[in-house]
Amino acid sequence: MKLYLASPLGFSPEYDDYRHRIKEKLQQQGCIVLDPWDQSQFEVEIEETERISSVSDRLSIYMAIATKIGHANEVLIREADLLLAVLDGLEVDSGTASEVGFAAALGKKCYGLRTDRRDSGDFPGLPFNLQVLHFITSTGGKVFRRIDEIIITCPEAGTPGVS
Repeated sequence: MKLYLASPLGFSPEYDDYRHRIKEKLQQQGCIVLDPWDQSQFEVEIEETERISSVSDRLSIYMAIATKIGHANEVLIREADLLLAVLDGLEVDSGTASEVGFAAALGKKCYGLRTDRRDSGDFPGLPFNLQVLHFITSTGGKVFRRIDEIIITCPEAGTPGVS
């Protein structure tokens, strides 16, 4: 079973260990993890763009790169059977929230991981934004509070890690 890992964890190398631990837990359950942060095809183009001195040229190229990255992530989400979103922080990352909504709209089961103890939802006791929570629960998924608690159920077989 293929699982898309939605997260903001690629923005800093300091999160690599955390991301790796999540992926390891998923792989132990038989998941093929589709992690958009593993895509390297845009690295050279981004690095070259950073060196362009003209602000308008640089912004124009960044827009084109953003479009390509967005499309590549869409392809991965469509290819996945399930989605797990990392939802830590004061606010859920906007890209991660978008990926959850898109996957839910495609009828994919969505899960969340929130290890952050703070609640940041719309009402007391909600761990995060009510709409993201709705997309997760309405697809039959659930929210895990620790990496060790993650158990992914394959929609076809109904058993963990079996596809």
